[in-house]
Amino acid sequence: MLFGVLLIASSAVAAAHPALIPMPSSVEWGTGEVAFGANTVVDGRGAAANTASYVARELGLKPGRRGASRIRLSLVPASRIPNPEGYHLHVGKRGILIESSDPRGLFYGAQTLRQMVSGHSVPAVDIEDAPRFRWRGLLIDVARHFFGKQTLFKFIDEMAAYKLNVLHLHLTDDPAWRLEVPGYPKLTQGEIAADGTRAYFTADDIREIVAYAAERHIMVVPEIEMPSHSGAAGGAYPELFHGGTVLDPASPQTYAFTRAVFTEVARLFPAPYIHFGGDEVADDAWKNSSDVDRLKAELGLKTTKDVEAYFVRNVVKIIKSVGKRPMAWDEQAEAGASDDVVIQWWRKGRPDVLTAAAQRGSDLVMSPVDKVYFDYHQGPGEPGAPWEGNDGGPTSIAKILSWEAVPASFTPTQAAKVLGVEAAIWTEFIASERYLEFMTFPRLLAFAEVAWRPKGPRDEAEFNARLAPHVEALRAQGLDARRDEGDAYEFITN
Repeated sequence: MLFGVLLIASSAVAAAHPALIPMPSSVEWGTGEVAFGANTVVDGRGAAANTASYVARELGLKPGRRGASRIRLSLVPASRIPNPEGYHLHVGKRGILIESSDPRGLFYGAQTLRQMVSGHSVPAVDIEDAPRFRWRGLLIDVARHFFGKQTLFKFIDEMAAYKLNVLHLHLTDDPAWRLEVPGYPKLTQGEIAADGTRAYFTADDIREIVAYAAERHIMVVPEIEMPSHSGAAGGAYPELFHGGTVLDPASPQTYAFTRAVFTEVARLFPAPYIHFGGDEVADDAWKNSSDVDRLKAELGLKTTKDVEAYFVRNVVKIIKSVGKRPMAWDEQAEAGASDDVVIQWWRKGRPDVLTAAAQRGSDLVMSPVDKVYFDYHQGPGEPGAPWEGNDGGPTSIAKILSWEAVPASFTPTQAAKVLGVEAAIWTEFIASERYLEFMTFPRLLAFAEVAWRPKGPRDEAEFNARLAPHVEALRAQGLDARRDEGDAYEFITN
């Protein structure tokens, strides 16, 4: 039961106040406390009923209107709480009240309440809270190494506990394709884990994951990489490559394949976005493709970038035709993607691309490799990816907290185009669930603080004091959360 392991308001920190992460926008502690226990009921009516049922189940309580004490979930007009993810939490003489203009806000208020419970009481408090960013995401790469439903459920639970709301699944790459697609059975043939279990997702698996996330107000965004990072597709169906190292943009078979894939993805994932990757297309991607040579001659295309832009225009049309909004890594801003493509900026060394995308009016998600990629090392000498994310030192809690997601050079109009932020856990070097947990926790909590809290300086020492009991709670749940550099020793060789 989640409630039983989130009683983090114990320890020395709780002697003053519960250790809340992310810290709400406004907190006024009162005096006294309200009793909380098995006879507490959760009361939510109308559109608040589903959230009340979820909260009751997670807290080990019963939904209802009468009990020794009551948690009341109440929906109020948007004029009172304009942000649908915002909430008001009051604990006082008349009991516990969570108010919001939307079930999402009620849910986040309940997550704050969970962190405040200590034994059989909740301290008196008045909290007004709302997130800074509406996109608070985590990418999990299940293509390089596969992590199945149960692992994702565990991560979804922790994302919900810390008010993150987007799970970005990197489903395909050069090593493997992790999603069944009708008409293309070879994509997942042979995808078997070391223990003999299936190492890909069926349609039923995806429905379960999406439903589990939706109950926790988390949107699942699928990523199908193309034209690069598509080696698994080429290995299964070489005719999609025709001599190049990436998908063949001159072949009708490529677009039939792309349409089949995105039609299935749109059917399975209700999120309004489909991410098509679009990163790291090499200059020689189509060097040996006679198909592409012919296409260039016919259309007057001169460079690889011209060919890439032609391919992406067709992909964007297909994604829109299945009722979704396209999303891509920032290389596509450089390659000339249309302004309605959401750009996810990761290349810290290309702030010019970010600026140009902002000036064009593109919606943006911020994921700089050196700040929020969790596959990089957490401290000196610890294991992690060897690439450019190491610039500037380890991706530590301090580095994450010091990050300001919106460049100071942005105008207010450009800043408003920043949908939010997303951390990423790539798995080239992460093969086990325990190591996945170690590299994610507790850095994910520092990221959640940045994603939720208002802009402003952050006190690392103050945050670490709040963080300590959360790490204890995560480890009590069985999650391999890092406490200090000593915990890294067993993972030096993964």
